[in-house]
Amino acid sequence: MAPTTRLSPIPTQIVDAFRAVAPAVEAFAREHDLLIDRYRRGKPSWELRFGRRVGGQAVLTISYRERTGHVLDVSATWWVDDQATQTRRLRSEKIGVYDRRAPSATLTQQLEAGLAMVDHWTLSDLGPPRGPFPSAAPGVERAARLSLR
Repeated sequence: MAPTTRLSPIPTQIVDAFRAVAPAVEAFAREHDLLIDRYRRGKPSWELRFGRRVGGQAVLTISYRERTGHVLDVSATWWVDDQATQTRRLRSEKIGVYDRRAPSATLTQQLEAGLAMVDHWTLSDLGPPRGPFPSAAPGVERAARLSLR
């Protein structure tokens, strides 16, 4: 019998935290044609995914900070996979911390800043190759659905 891959339910306080910011995040994603991944692999975060014309994929991540709960961390990551060598080069930066007591416009500004940051990164900004990774890297099949920036 195959092992179960069912994920644990997302705790109510995390769902409530994202419910409060959902309208702002969803509007931002629509405006910029980004794919929203909610709680990917059971993590307490939402990811806004897109492809880059210069190569690879990028994501703006909004993460629930479990120790405090009233803040969400916002970060940006871009990676480029080399299928021939099964390696990945990436860059990741923290954009800021969003206090859920602040206006949602503050979160939108942080997401705008993250998107602008990623848009200005070049291949020379990526770190050294890491790996090797399996040739069928997770998410490869989804890359075709991502919009390009």
